Amino acid sequence: MTTPNTTKKRCCGSSVGVIIADHADRLLMITRGWWPRGTAPVAGHVYDQHASAAEALVAEVNEEVGLTVIGSSLVWEGHLPNLCSSLPHQPLAGHYWHLGIATAEGEVVAAPGETKGADWYTPDQVRTMARATLAHYRSGGAAADQPDDSLEAVWLKLLFEAGHLPWLTESDLAVAEAAYTTAPGEYWLGGRP
Repeated sequence: MTTPNTTKKRCCGSSVGVIIADHADRLLMITRGWWPRGTAPVAGHVYDQHASAAEALVAEVNEEVGLTVIGSSLVWEGHLPNLCSSLPHQPLAGHYWHLGIATAEGEVVAAPGETKGADWYTPDQVRTMARATLAHYRSGGAAADQPDDSLEAVWLKLLFEAGHLPWLTESDLAVAEAAYTTAPGEYWLGGRP
C-alpha cells in the first residue's frame, strides 16, 4: 500500500489579507466559494506561489476581484491558528498573517468558482455580518453551515485588529477563534475544488 505524498498540498502557513475601502468607507469583500465559509475581504496564501507578502497582496486582489493595486501598507501582522482547506501547516498549524490596506483601480470582477461574488459593504453591514457570525456559533451552528451573509470567522479578529470592529469583546474573539480553528470536513489535496 502506497501512502499518497501530500507535502506539496500542505498549507504554507502564511496569509495576506487586504482591506480595500472606498470613499464612503465601504469595504470590498468577496463571498467565499469554498472553505472557510462566509464573506470577507480578499485574502490568500503568501508562500504557496509568491515570493513576498507584498507580491501576494497585489496578485490576490487581481485574482479575486480583478483590480490593480496602486498603493498598500501593512496594518497588522501576527500568527493566528486559523485552519484553511489545505492540510495544516507544520509544525505550527494556522497562518502568519500580513494584513494590509490597499487602494486599487479598475472594475470589480469577482473570480468565478473561487468566489460567489464581490460587493462593497457599509460599516453597518459589516457589523451586522459580524453579529451574524457570532450568533451562528453561539447558537451551536457548525462551521460547515455558516451562512454566506456572515463574516468569515478569522476576519472578526483581523478587522478588530485593523480598527473596523472595535466593539468586539474578548468573549466575541474567543467565539471567533473556536470557529476558525475548526477543521474542514475534508481537506483539499490538490487541483481546484
